Amino acid sequence: MSSRRTFLKQSSFAGIALVVGNIDNVLATGGNKDFVYESKFIKIQLSPEKPQLTYISTDSLGQSQFKVNPLLENANRSNVKYISKINGNSISYYKNAAKNSIPVWKIKGKDKEILIQTQWKEGERPEPLNVVFSQKLNHCTVLGTMAVNKQIQFPCVLHFPGMGTFRVYCSNPSITMFYDACRNLENSISPDAKGEYEQQYVKIALPAADAQHPDISYTFESVAICPEIVIIKNDPRFDGFRKNFINIFQLNPRIRALANNSSSDACTFTLYLYSEMARYTPELVEGLTAMDLVRNTLDRYIEGMKGYGQVGYAENYGWASKFTSSDSMPSLIISACYYILQTKDHNWATKNYARIKEWASAMIGTDKNDDGIIEYGYSGNANTWNARDDKEFKRPSNWWDTIGFGHDDAYSNALAYRACTLLSEVATSINNTGDSKYFDSFASKLKSNYYDRFYNPETGVLAGWKSEDGKLHDYYFTFVNSMAICYGLIDEEKAKRVMNVLLNKMKEVGFTDFRLGLPGNLIPIRREDYTDRDHRWGYGAKEDGSDGFQIYENGGATGCYAYFTLHALFKIDMCEEAEAILFPMLESYSKGEFEGNCPGSEMTKDWKTWSGECWGYEGFLVDNYLPLLAVLDISETT
Repeated sequence: MSSRRTFLKQSSFAGIALVVGNIDNVLATGGNKDFVYESKFIKIQLSPEKPQLTYISTDSLGQSQFKVNPLLENANRSNVKYISKINGNSISYYKNAAKNSIPVWKIKGKDKEILIQTQWKEGERPEPLNVVFSQKLNHCTVLGTMAVNKQIQFPCVLHFPGMGTFRVYCSNPSITMFYDACRNLENSISPDAKGEYEQQYVKIALPAADAQHPDISYTFESVAICPEIVIIKNDPRFDGFRKNFINIFQLNPRIRALANNSSSDACTFTLYLYSEMARYTPELVEGLTAMDLVRNTLDRYIEGMKGYGQVGYAENYGWASKFTSSDSMPSLIISACYYILQTKDHNWATKNYARIKEWASAMIGTDKNDDGIIEYGYSGNANTWNARDDKEFKRPSNWWDTIGFGHDDAYSNALAYRACTLLSEVATSINNTGDSKYFDSFASKLKSNYYDRFYNPETGVLAGWKSEDGKLHDYYFTFVNSMAICYGLIDEEKAKRVMNVLLNKMKEVGFTDFRLGLPGNLIPIRREDYTDRDHRWGYGAKEDGSDGFQIYENGGATGCYAYFTLHALFKIDMCEEAEAILFPMLESYSKGEFEGNCPGSEMTKDWKTWSGECWGYEGFLVDNYLPLLAVLDISETT
């Protein structure tokens, strides 16, 4: 039985007359002009020759901002011609001019909605309605449940970063929508890398009516999906928050998993970032939550899928290391725990607990000397990294994969601590008190040794890693120190001292434009500690690395990981300092300054120098959007 919500969506065409009447009138009124409908929330334009969108845009805040038409030009290659009729806010398409012909497609604009109906009769079968978007114009994505590659179930979500979101419904729940996305790169490590178009694209296709389904209705409803926060209501400074809150969720249809973007890699070590945001994300559409997306991605890893960061991922072009990154297992564990604790899905927890425990055993098993600090297989010693074209080229221990993190990694150990504390709680929830005590004990041991292991008295902050030779490698890492504070590894008194040192260092080195986000490190990574010997990725040929500084991960500014600095500052009541960073970033989110290409450049905005020069490559990197979660800290501290 359909729910009331579904029934209302199925009934959206009530009052739209489908009686054709005299087909001569259809021919007379079709004309050669595109059909156009525009409201404060949507703008659509369709060809008179065939059911093909020539313009689509949404402003889910109802401010009539329709500057971007994300459609890929000349993408609809069908030569089938239709007869069209425009009637007020709708356009109908017919396969022939017979008097008893029916409109095989009908599209209507209605305030916040696009209503689409397709009908079939013998001899008048329509083609699917294909819509192809250019990723260079907008990195849109479809979010939903995928039983098989490239087929997504209804209801689902079509999200346009910086513009808004459509909730997409279908009158027949047995029907699925085609969904594909492709970078079309020769060296892409995604399966089926090559696509049918020359540019990066996202494609959806609505099935046409057929003999089995002679009458199908689709509804696209424009909405802004974000938490309701009373104190920011009607404040335009938060418009970027409202339109972009779910940007961090991008579903790659070829692997059925959350990824860097819809045509990019799934990174095992970033899933915890998505799950962090999912905890606070409202229902995406009836019957679908962000936590469902996290669970579905976890299921793919449980089934054996490998992501970037894991041994075995794309052997010829992927994770170049003999060891799985130190942050991969913690990321999977944290994500699984967040899902279980948030949803109370004890059936899933019980079914998959053994696998989650395997991840934990693999993580804890890297603590070779039983001191509670997990270790990476490579030493992290200076001058132990080789050039990319060398057969011995290898990746370091975590997300920051051009910097020589190794051996005792402060960032990954902060994640390991979080993973163990959460897993102890999960074990208790399924009545496994023995495991709960074990994971709690390991977390306690890790915490007892963490600060002394990584604190650098010469700088007053935590170093990034301690290499096997006993040396601390400290580059004033903003994310390492703030994450340790966020997860409770440093008490408040020490935390305030550390954060003040970092903020003062920012002023000293001249980083003041927080519209760019934050650098991961505040001083150059020395040549001896850089893993990728290519200037394009931040390598500096000079010994001190200064000639690569501010490029990519070598001090480049980004939204990635800025959330932890913001959250740490709010947590220790340094709210003014946090807001001084957050509000300029919100300005950039509202202007789309973390996505797309810089004008006249092939480099993209996900990484920039401190003067704003682009050095990114993804075009859209979801990690940039976790800082939007810090807006919730404002509401909690006001």
